[in-house]
Amino acid sequence: MLGSGSSGIASGKNKRTGNGELDITPMIDVTFLLLIFFMVTSTMKATPDQDIPAAESGMKANLNDMLKLTILASATTPEGGAIMMEERLLTPDELFTRLTDQARGGAVRIMVYAERDVKSGFVGEVEEVINNVEGDVGYQFAVQDFR
Repeated sequence: MLGSGSSGIASGKNKRTGNGELDITPMIDVTFLLLIFFMVTSTMKATPDQDIPAAESGMKANLNDMLKLTILASATTPEGGAIMMEERLLTPDELFTRLTDQARGGAVRIMVYAERDVKSGFVGEVEEVINNVEGDVGYQFAVQDFR
């Protein structure tokens, strides 16, 4: 009898109840508390897409002495844009050649116009072409005055 009674007690202690479910409510609470903490304590700073140089002056430029360079938005060209100077479409290489020839004759001043839909990367490529020309070459970007 002793053997049968002790086996009944031992088997009662080793019995598992339920399916082994865990209560994850405290873990969810802690996760949400951490989320709220980091949202409240972090600083939301937007990084600018591109550093835009500050304007040097608010004066109007004398357009009579400047070459007019227009950058057009174009979906048909692989670069995503087109360059027009003196009513003629140019490739970046042709632009470089023409500006180099004009810089040999003296100072060259350029007013750059760009359509709103031109990608900034293409404008940067045109700006790089202008910067690579040796000699006294200066340029300004035309902006619209909203006053």
